[in-house]
Amino acid sequence: MKTSQLVVVTTTGWNKIDGKMTSYQWKNNKWEAVLKDIPIVTGRSGLAWGRGLHDNFLNKGKLKKEGDGNAPAGIFYLTGLFGYQDISSKMNSLKVDQRTFCVDDVKSAYYNQIVKSDTIKKDWSSAETMRMKSDVYKYGIFVDYNVKPATPGEGSCIFMHIWSKSTAPTAGCTAMTEANILKLISFLDKSKNPVLVQVPQSEYHKMKLLYKLP
Repeated sequence: MKTSQLVVVTTTGWNKIDGKMTSYQWKNNKWEAVLKDIPIVTGRSGLAWGRGLHDNFLNKGKLKKEGDGNAPAGIFYLTGLFGYQDISSKMNSLKVDQRTFCVDDVKSAYYNQIVKSDTIKKDWSSAETMRMKSDVYKYGIFVDYNVKPATPGEGSCIFMHIWSKSTAPTAGCTAMTEANILKLISFLDKSKNPVLVQVPQSEYHKMKLLYKLP
């Protein structure tokens, strides 16, 4: 795991929805906090381990599955941005429209992929529109979960995005206010290989030793 940017999300327990986010930059041979204790919400069921950059032996107990309402726990690259308009940032970004979908049908060849419905032959019965009627996906960040290749049924369409309201959990993503996601977008830099570390606090204390986290 080569990175000089960390985004750390922790909650107080596996089934807890509310949590905190702090971002760190590697500077002067140490991790320095940049954004501190930003309020976030996770999936409606909390967190569950998902396959990522962390060691597989950690994936025990509560495991992420399609449609379970859990946000994935573990370590994952943040690979780009998406939004309703072009985004000025140090990350690659995708402008989405009414024809942009994330496929969550486990039988589809495009499972857990972002597709344009006018450029490919539809083979799915279920997909998430990326151009919502609300501002939830006005700005978003792609979490590199269950990719290369995607395993059907392990979960799909995992993002960081704007929350609909502070008390409302997501279907499996991590959400925050628009102002805070804009701060996070401004912080992220693809040249620094930004990584999301997302776990309950009890697990984070163990992972700090394993991965020399702040």
